[in-house]
Amino acid sequence: MKAISSFFTVLAILFSPYYSLAQENEVSFNSDYIKRNDGKVKIEINEVQELTYIMFAMTELGLKDSNMVNHNTSYYNEVIKHFSPYANHNAIKKMNSLLEESIIYHIILSSNAYGFKFNGSSLERTGAYNFPAKGVGNFEVKSDPIITYKTDIEDFAHKSGFRKFYQTHKADYNKIVDDFKVFGVINKQKKWLEERFDLKINSYLILTSPLIGGINSTNTFEDQSFKETMLVLPTIKYNSEWTSELNEIMNSRVIFTEIDHNYVGPLSAKFKNKLDSIFNKRSIWVNKDIRSTEHYPTPIKVFDEYLTWGLFVLYCSDNFPGNKVLLQKVIDHVNDKMKAKGFPKSKEFNEKLINLYSANSSKKIEKLYNDLLDWSADQ
Repeated sequence: MKAISSFFTVLAILFSPYYSLAQENEVSFNSDYIKRNDGKVKIEINEVQELTYIMFAMTELGLKDSNMVNHNTSYYNEVIKHFSPYANHNAIKKMNSLLEESIIYHIILSSNAYGFKFNGSSLERTGAYNFPAKGVGNFEVKSDPIITYKTDIEDFAHKSGFRKFYQTHKADYNKIVDDFKVFGVINKQKKWLEERFDLKINSYLILTSPLIGGINSTNTFEDQSFKETMLVLPTIKYNSEWTSELNEIMNSRVIFTEIDHNYVGPLSAKFKNKLDSIFNKRSIWVNKDIRSTEHYPTPIKVFDEYLTWGLFVLYCSDNFPGNKVLLQKVIDHVNDKMKAKGFPKSKEFNEKLINLYSANSSKKIEKLYNDLLDWSADQ
């Protein structure tokens, strides 16, 4: 059996932004949208979003960076073969310039692309997602770059034959969606989280692509008292040498540690003052030599990263009870990944979290906060 830590080495950079719920008309959920989506888990390879991933893949940066763009599929090779003749298009040059300015544009462009659809060769808004992604951490934009570069994007799509390429790969996309349904077990994760947090999310929207490498994101939006969580995730990665349980666990980890940000964020906000006083001692909790920690610039973001990964250990302990060997693999994997991400006290933090959870009969995560923070203050 291969080591677990090698399975997701592509996730060298993992963005887990938590934005406040919808502001400035980021979304518009009308009654028809709510009726169609309430209680649903939707999994999509969206056409306009896939266009942005293909453009990223054709940039100078995307051709070099196998973490940003997944180079290890036959689909990627088909993309390169089909779109290489258009690599010097103005849209590709502009995408490259934005990515060189900040890798955060990968999230901003692709997430905002979901708010558009094709009408012939023209892009038009869907009316639901208006401007969902404004930034991550300290990096923000004031206007939607899809609108700014709309003419160039439309021209690239038309000249390259993108829409035909997308249609001819629908069977591939459907297989990816089916894999998510089998191994993603998203409803199972949602149920566990909503039993432990006083927060209900009406709908989950999973957006994926075979071109997504190690950049993932999540956000929850609210309009008309309807909450929808958008998750941008890599495709399911199945390892034939693993048991079905281990395949489920390892794919769930990528999804779970994005989903639970949407539950942890609002709860942590209630404890902000106490969190700030403890986790502002950054040298204890963060290895500043690891660059990706820059995307967790505040005390509350540091704490939330520790807790969201720690909760996955609790989730596995509840869903695979009695399998001590499997649980230890999960614990070791989480601690190794967290250390590599620049969070050196994951082992101690998770040991305390497990002990507190085991001793708490209500299983409500809010009940653990004060004791967990008191322990953290002593570190």
